[in-house]
Amino acid sequence: MYIFYDSFIFYKRERRFYYLRQMLGLGLCISRGTATVLNLCCALVLLPLCKKLNQLLYRLLSKLWPGLFFFWLERAKSFHMTVAITLLLFAVIHSMSHFVNLWNFSRNYDEQRADINLARYKNESPFLLLMSMAGLTGVMLLTIAICMGLTSLRVVRRRVYNAFWYTHQLYMPFMVFLMIHPLSGVLKEEVLSEHRTSLFSSQVTSWSNGSAPHITKFVPIKSKTWIWMAVPLSCFLVDLLWRIFTRNLARVQLLNASQLPGRTLSINVSCPHDTFSCRKGQYVLLQCLDVSLLEWHPFTIVKLPTINQRDFEVWIRVKGDWTEALEKLILEKGANNVRMLIDGPFSSPMEGVSRSDVALCVAAGVGITPFVAILHDMLINPRSTLPGRVHLLWIVRQEQELKWLADLTHKVISQLRHANRPDRLHIEFYVTSTNNNDPNTTYDKDKNNIAHVVMINEKGVLTHILNKNDKNMADDEKATLLTPNRKRIDYVAKDKKDDYTNKKGYDIAKEYPLVGCRVRRGRPHWDRVFGYWVHLYPEKNLNLYCCGPKKLVKLLRNKCKIVSNETKNKFTFIHEAFS
Repeated sequence: MYIFYDSFIFYKRERRFYYLRQMLGLGLCISRGTATVLNLCCALVLLPLCKKLNQLLYRLLSKLWPGLFFFWLERAKSFHMTVAITLLLFAVIHSMSHFVNLWNFSRNYDEQRADINLARYKNESPFLLLMSMAGLTGVMLLTIAICMGLTSLRVVRRRVYNAFWYTHQLYMPFMVFLMIHPLSGVLKEEVLSEHRTSLFSSQVTSWSNGSAPHITKFVPIKSKTWIWMAVPLSCFLVDLLWRIFTRNLARVQLLNASQLPGRTLSINVSCPHDTFSCRKGQYVLLQCLDVSLLEWHPFTIVKLPTINQRDFEVWIRVKGDWTEALEKLILEKGANNVRMLIDGPFSSPMEGVSRSDVALCVAAGVGITPFVAILHDMLINPRSTLPGRVHLLWIVRQEQELKWLADLTHKVISQLRHANRPDRLHIEFYVTSTNNNDPNTTYDKDKNNIAHVVMINEKGVLTHILNKNDKNMADDEKATLLTPNRKRIDYVAKDKKDDYTNKKGYDIAKEYPLVGCRVRRGRPHWDRVFGYWVHLYPEKNLNLYCCGPKKLVKLLRNKCKIVSNETKNKFTFIHEAFS
């Protein structure tokens, strides 16, 4: 707003724009003020997209001032969105003011000073004036900006993500049109000498009547867009070329692919080169050449490469056309025959977990991926000092999904106990769904509701009956009663075993007792959770790292603000999301 006001006042009071201002009125001041804001927005909107340069900054600043850099990483998406919304708003205002200027160019044609005119004659159609280079490029810029803005809406982005992705690939034509747009010289300023400038105050009346004492000379207003865009656009182009040349050479091989519960793929990927290294919490961009030659998708590394084992692991939730095509391709061709390129790794705000004395971590579903590498590190280095203590809450829909981490969590807790560091990890699992069936299969209530169960002891005596509503169980009941005694015992034993194994919580508790005792039903009671943290760490500044759906992020962000205001603790909310 300050930049807009400063430019507005400059064009309203500056002597050299007197005749242009007389012709166009406030439309000149508004269009030039918004143009300055647009130059700034177009420059700033590129900064969060420079992934390689951000990675370089991370290596330079992580030791000097890590808090500032991670604040920038966590706010990069919000910063990009804020600048983009500002850009779109001022682009609409800028376009409207220029449409008014075209009308005034036609209506206020200056016959005495022909150089200042855009129109060829008085009352020329404004639509004909729009056919100039400035007009056409302006329309293209506005169209691209509106398309990007509309497809960025959450409603559109969630349903038609490809539309959002492909419209954002128009940023290169947008930058080209942006540099060409102000070069047409439509708006002109008067060439002033020092003598005429000093006499302006005494002669303004005669000039306003059209009787200027000297012949006026006009030149196009010099474009300053390149000044605003020089450094950011250079950084962006360098970053883009750097990524293109490195990722096109970073061809990797899928070593193994396995199916996790909840239709999630666990993929082991070979390192692209011997010097490839990454940190806990970082992510990579993957491109499958057999699926799409344009699309790159981000995935957090859940298992880091080591000196002895030169591969890393990512988890991919099958949701969307790209992941479905990848899953189908792996099933048809096999993991070893799938071609992929890798770009990265890139810094993430989740890297702060590994540096924290106390890290509060909340994840939902596949959002657990940024924290899996921390568990692997605890397993390998149980006595390491950082992170000091980790509180991890994982919310899942189906209890089957707990198998992703059951084995790893069991080993980590056991290892920490042997290392005399049992208080280093405090982990809880929350299962929100009451349906214990496999999420990969469909659930039919009518078929699974029990109608009538007859329990028979070893002597074949009826012990008790439970009322149910499914007639299909009548056949099972009849088969049980008409079968010889020994077979009836086997049948009932088999039913009991099947019923036992279908309850996934008991199965996990039996196989992983250290995990089963940490499973809770329903959603976390956040007042109690935050109250526990406040009681455990009084008057401390705590970081809450979250990766999950939008509703959870919004709830926890507001909760951090409320608790920080009501207690002596200060909660800093740190969030990561790719979409």
